[in-house]
This record gives sequence, structure tokens and C-alpha cells, in this order.
Amino acid sequence: MAVVSPTVAKKLVDSLQTDLRTLSADCRRKYPPVKEASEAGLLKLRQITIKSSNNLISGLLANSTEVIQPFVLGCDTKNPKIVQLCLTSINKLTQYKAVSQAAAQQVVNALWVLMEAGIEDLKLLQTTLLLVTTSNVVQHEALAKILVLSLRLHFTKDSTIVNTAAATVRQLVSSVFERVTAEDLTPVPDNLEPMSVESLKVGGRQAPKSLRPCAADAYLLFQDLCQLVNAHQPYWLTGMTEMTRTFCLELMESVLTDYPAVFLNHPEFSFILKETVCTVIIKLFSPSVKHRPGVAPPAPGGGAGSAEKPYFPIVMRLLRIVSVLIQHYYILLVTECEIFLSLLVKFLDPERPPWQRTLVLEVLTRLCSHPTLVRNFCQCYDMKPHSTKVFRDIVNGLGAFIQSQFVNSAAHTQTTPTNLTKAPDTQGSPPSLVGGLPVGGGITPQSAFFYRNVWIPLVVNITGPLGSQKPIFLEMSEKIEPPMVADGYALSLAFLCLLDVVHCVNALNEGQDNSGRGVMVTKESKTAASVPPPEKTPETPSEVRALREELINSSWCGILAALSLLLDASCDESATEAILKSVQVYTSLCGELGLSTPRDAFITALCKSSLPPHYALTILNTHGNSQKVPSSAHTRSSSQEGSVTGQTEVIHGSQVVAVGTPLPTASLPLGAQQGPVMLTAKNIQCMRALLSLAHCHGGMLGSAWHQVLTTLQHLVWILGLKPSSGGGLKATPQMSDNALITTAVMADLPVLSAMLSRLFESSQYLDDVALHHLIDALCKLSSEAMDLAYSNQEPSLFAVAKLLETGLVNLTRVDVLWKPITGHLLEVGIHTFYPKVILAAK
Repeated sequence: MAVVSPTVAKKLVDSLQTDLRTLSADCRRKYPPVKEASEAGLLKLRQITIKSSNNLISGLLANSTEVIQPFVLGCDTKNPKIVQLCLTSINKLTQYKAVSQAAAQQVVNALWVLMEAGIEDLKLLQTTLLLVTTSNVVQHEALAKILVLSLRLHFTKDSTIVNTAAATVRQLVSSVFERVTAEDLTPVPDNLEPMSVESLKVGGRQAPKSLRPCAADAYLLFQDLCQLVNAHQPYWLTGMTEMTRTFCLELMESVLTDYPAVFLNHPEFSFILKETVCTVIIKLFSPSVKHRPGVAPPAPGGGAGSAEKPYFPIVMRLLRIVSVLIQHYYILLVTECEIFLSLLVKFLDPERPPWQRTLVLEVLTRLCSHPTLVRNFCQCYDMKPHSTKVFRDIVNGLGAFIQSQFVNSAAHTQTTPTNLTKAPDTQGSPPSLVGGLPVGGGITPQSAFFYRNVWIPLVVNITGPLGSQKPIFLEMSEKIEPPMVADGYALSLAFLCLLDVVHCVNALNEGQDNSGRGVMVTKESKTAASVPPPEKTPETPSEVRALREELINSSWCGILAALSLLLDASCDESATEAILKSVQVYTSLCGELGLSTPRDAFITALCKSSLPPHYALTILNTHGNSQKVPSSAHTRSSSQEGSVTGQTEVIHGSQVVAVGTPLPTASLPLGAQQGPVMLTAKNIQCMRALLSLAHCHGGMLGSAWHQVLTTLQHLVWILGLKPSSGGGLKATPQMSDNALITTAVMADLPVLSAMLSRLFESSQYLDDVALHHLIDALCKLSSEAMDLAYSNQEPSLFAVAKLLETGLVNLTRVDVLWKPITGHLLEVGIHTFYPKVILAAK
């Protein structure tokens, strides 16, 4: 108990004496018993002042039943003026913890009478709150009575009382669990009985005898919340006349969010969480699982109806609880979380209402930003032989959702005067177009995705801190009818979630379980520090590698399919950059683990995005080293080509910045490549990403060097970069015969040339095996160019120039490269046409 200074205590006694005199005067004629009790109270206060002058608060506490008696009798009069005075006095005593358990029982009974009499004064709620939050004198049945009283006031007609009562109930529930937290810090007595599972299964008005007093009250309260959510009668909160399922779910969520340590440290609470809460949630989800379009809507209200259609207020609150359970209680609910996660993926199906899919995406953005959770999903499910591949299903579900936004939209959209369409489950008007880009009067075009005439805006911040995206639909607690989904919001969430997955997989491969967005701890959480830490990362090298491989194997197909589609559709430089970084991350992770198939698939996607669609298909698909991409992955089609009418033309929302002639290819018939080839700003951005990948991770490219160098060779040709002395490339000062370059890219050409040179200069840091892969790829490209020269077509000198550059920077280990390079150069030297081309170039 906090020490109260004598001065403050004296002021309290003086104030109480004044209140008793006023009460006596007001009740002189109409309420004689109250007058007599007030005079007796004055006498008692004078005695306390004399006997306990050194500690007035202790004296008041010891005699609180007598001191408080006149105020309790005053409440019984039900006279508003007298009730106000009495409750104010009771609050003074309560505030200074001068109310004993017996006196508190008297006050609770008086408050109950006032509530039943319909005296719904705000003072009533204030008194209940002070009684519970200032001390532990109100316990067990009295505490239950206080809670029921506040809950009944929550369902009155006065909106002010309703809102105040709701806030009071939340604070009361929180205070009950705060007591448990404080109780757990004290030594455990020896007289507690062991926990009985059988008694827990039965339930009832009696708390488990294995719990201490505060924990027992909290257990009975939470048990009744589960009963009410399940549309059953409460055991402990007797006297309730009305309750809504929505409010119960909100109270459950607040407890589960703020006090995870109580549930994790007490097996009784763990039992009710596992056996009751999860069962109720799965049961309440059944309308969402069974619903199919065309079923009649439910009756209004938040109660336990028999509706067959998903009801937004209930589904939203259930998903909030599911999110909390997975984030805070995963180690306790592994099996149950498998069911919840499978339901989340199922709710992404196209047949689900748009608002429900959006809610699920908001939950997934929370979950997929936790590296620890992603690791647990993979370990507990995907790595188990007979378990659901949850992590794989989540990634594939996100990819399928993204694809559905474009495919379904293209099939069911309305054609506008500008020939622009958008998703049917969105609102707003599509923007005007200039050259294919959405624009407004004097406004920069909005970040968006544009694919097959479907334009969808990007409406979330993908460059901010991970986990910074605040949910919108999950916070709509006041909504009864499902809201409209804002244009582009759902797709943007799915995109953000994919970026989170990539980040988590990368963090886990680097051994950083809590990096990036980290484990989400809400600011309301009061006991997060008490929660046991999650399972540790496997310690043996074989287990670590198995986890890293499974993370990739479970996710790469879905990640590649979704990112490829989004990369094609992206009209925003920052979004494109985020996608490219994700592709680079997965490529490097696959290479480090020696997973050549996914590595080459990601490299193929990056190479194709660096070239125009039709051009990439004819070039990259003709080489024997092209890797098979899974059928689920998105691939470009010829229908994606855009027509070109000039430099200002736009292909899929990206400005054309270079127009050149195609590089003749020996493997294609003569004349197969005709007409100009156009590179967009996005192609150049992808080329930079490809160069960066090869520069930073050249040691793991292996046989994929050939595809990378083939792509770079074609880009160099289209851009008109020519070999110079030493093997470097230089841009022509003016537009050449075979390249038309915009001013913006003209300034970038020296930078691209320097990046190319640095790529081959960095070969000196490759190990011998990786260097041989690079040299073999260059020799193969050069041989293809020689074959081209035999047919009297101008060959590319890219490979020969870069062989020279690679050889010069690796002279310190000439024994490694001498034989393959000199052997190939001898072949070039005896070529009948090729040397003339080289000399002419010099």
C-alpha cells in the first residue's frame, strides 16, 4: 500500500466529515435512518482521528464498514442528489484504499440495487472501476457482480452510458488479468492442489483448485467469455440479460493480445485456449467455409444467428483473434494453427467475397512479416512428411490471388472510352491515358500495374519499414455491412506480402530470425517480455541446410510465378525495383544452396524482362540451356507486344528509350528477326539488375552464365555499344545506323558500359571453377558468332572483347585460363571472315 502523508489523510477525513454533515442535513426529514447513520459516522471519524492520529488511513480501513454505512444507506434512497453525494464519498475512500473487503461487498450490493432501479449515472461506472482497479478487495462473486453490472449498463439506451460502460468493461477485464500478472510475481503457496484435466473438461462455477485467487477469477471470466461467444449461458457472470458475440470477441482478443504470459505460464489457461477457444473459432468460421454465392444473407445483429453467409463483423473479429493466436501462441497451438492457416489460404479463393479476401490478406501481411513464424511454418508443416505444406500453400495462394486480379478482371470488366479496364470488385473511375499511361491534369501518373488492358493502382507503401502497413478492414469495428474494396488495395496487399516472404526467407538463410519487420508486439501488449522465446533455429549444419532448402523448395515456384507477372505489369520504377531485388535475392539463395533448377528459372525471368517480350521469346527459348519453368509460373506471350509509332510510344506502361536493329542469330532462319527492336526504361532497369546479380553473385551462376551473357550481348547490340581497346565497350557519340537512343539513355550508356567492364574485371575474384564457367560461356557465344560470320551476317564482337577483358584481369592465374582462351582465339584466328570484322572494328 502506498504511504499517504498525514496532511493528505487529514484532508480526506475532513472532507468525509463535511460529506456526512451534508448527508445528515439532506436526509433530516425524509430519510431519518440515513440521518442517524451519518451522525454515527461523524462520531466514528472523531474516534479514528483521536486513536489513529499517526495513521488515519489504517484507522479508516479498520473501521470502513461503519464509516461507509451511511453512504450505502444513502444510495438505497435512490434519490439522485443523495446518490451523487454518497458515491462521491465512497470514491474518496476507495481511491485511498480505505475500503475493506466486507465494506466493498456492501458497496457492490448498493451499486447493484441502483443499476436494477435504472439509475444509470456515470458515477456508478466510475465507482465500479475504482473498486476493481485500486485494490484487490473486490474478488470472486463480488467481482463477477461488478462485471455483470457494467455489462448490463452497456446495453442501455443512453449512448453516453453505453460507450462509457464499454470502456469500463474493457478496463475491468484488463484489471482482472493485471492482478494475475502481479500475483505471478509472488511466491507460490504450498497448499495448491495439482491441476486436474477432468475438472477442466467439465467446467462450471468453481475455478480449478490449482489456481490462486486472482488467477481463479481470471479463469472464470475467460471461461464465461468463451461460453457467451459459443451462445451458451455463463457459469460465473450470473444475472446477465443481454450480450453480443461481437463484443465478446473483442474482449477475448484484448485479453489474448495483452496477456500471453498468463496463458503460456498457466496450464489451466493453456487448456482452455487449446480446447475451447480454438474449437469455437473453427465452429464460427463454418459459414465462411461452407458458403457459396447465391445463399440468402443473414439476419442483422451481432448475436449467434444461424446465418449461412459470412457476416463481416464476426469474420473480421475472428480473423483478428486468429492473427493473435498465430503470432503469440504458435508454440502452444501447432496443430490448431495448421487449420487456421489452411483456412486463410482457402479464403483467398476467387469465389469468396472481396472483403473477406482482403481481410485475409491483411492478416497474412502481419504473419508473413515474422521470420520466426515463417521458419516455424516451414519446420512444423512443410518439412513433415505427412503434413500440409502450409508455407507452400500460402505462397501459391498469394500468387493465384494476384493472377486472378488480372485474369478475372480481363474476363469480366467493362470497356471504357480509353479502352482501359480494371478489377470488377473495386470502386472509383479509371484514369485517363496518354500513350498507355494513366495521368491526371498536372499530376504524376499513379504507381500502378497494367496488364492485358487491366489497370490496377498500387496503393500501399512498399519502400517503408517492413510491417509498417496498417490494416484498414481489420480496424473497421463499427462496420456492420461489408465495405467496398478500394481500387487496387487487395492486389497491393498481396504484393506487399510477397515482398515480406522474400525478406523473411532471406533473413532466415542469413540466420536472422527477428530481422526486418521483426516479431510484431503491439503497443497495448503489457506482458510481451514474459512470453517464452520461440523455438531456436536448428543447431546442426545438416538441419540448418535442410531448413534453408525447404524454404526455397516450398516457395520458389509461387514466388517466381507471381513476381514474373507483377514485373511484366509494373508501371512504377520503385515497384519494379522491389521486384527485381526479390528476384536477385532468390537467385542468389538458390545459387548458394546449389539448387540449379530454381536458380536458372529466376535468371531466365530476369533475362526475359531485360528484353522486349517477343524478342526474348525468340532468343532465349532457342538455346539449349534454357531451363524448364514450372507450369504455374507466369510467362510472356506474343499478345503482350505493343505497337511502336515513335520514341514516345509506351509498351506496358514503360517509356521506349531505345530503338535498334535485332542481332542476327545463327540458330534462327535468315530474316526471322525483322523490323526495329525497342527497349523500354523498364528493360534498362532490368538490365542493371542483371548486371548487378552477375557482378555480386557470379560465383554461383555456373552454366547459367551463358544465358546471362546471351542477354547482355543482345542488349549491347541493340544499344549500339561497340568494342574498344582492352575489351571494353563504348557508346557512339551520335545515333548510329542501327540504334536510335533517347537523350536520357544516352547519358546512361557510359554507366552501363562501366558496369559491364566491372562485371568482367570482378572475374579476378571468382574461384577457378566459376572462372571456367564464365570463360566457357564466352567461348560458346563467340563460336555462335563465328557460325554467324560464315553466313556473311555481321556478328557480335561482344564475346571476343570480353574474353580479352577477362584474360587481361586474370593474368595472375594464367595457368587456369590459358588453354581454353588461347584454344578458342586460335579458332577465331583461322576463321575466313571473322578476323576481318575484328580488324574493321578496331
